[in-house]
Amino acid sequence: MEPVQRVAWRTHGGKSTGPKTAEGKTRCAAAKTIHGFETRQARTERALGMRRLRELEDLGHLLGIMTGPKTPGRKPTG
Repeated sequence: MEPVQRVAWRTHGGKSTGPKTAEGKTRCAAAKTIHGFETRQARTERALGMRRLRELEDLGHLLGIMTGPKTPGRKPTG
């Protein structure tokens, strides 16, 4: 790949060559998003909150405090 081609890609918003230094790679890995604008930390926190809500819902049904169908959707494993 010729340097001229890399410059053309960069100026026209094309292929990225990615971080080159160890510091740049570390920074990129820390900022990496899973989907859209959601970071790994935000996804983990949301999953933990959903797991807690699911446990409360299960307990409410078990004690007879809650009635009706349970919340649809994927249930946490583990």
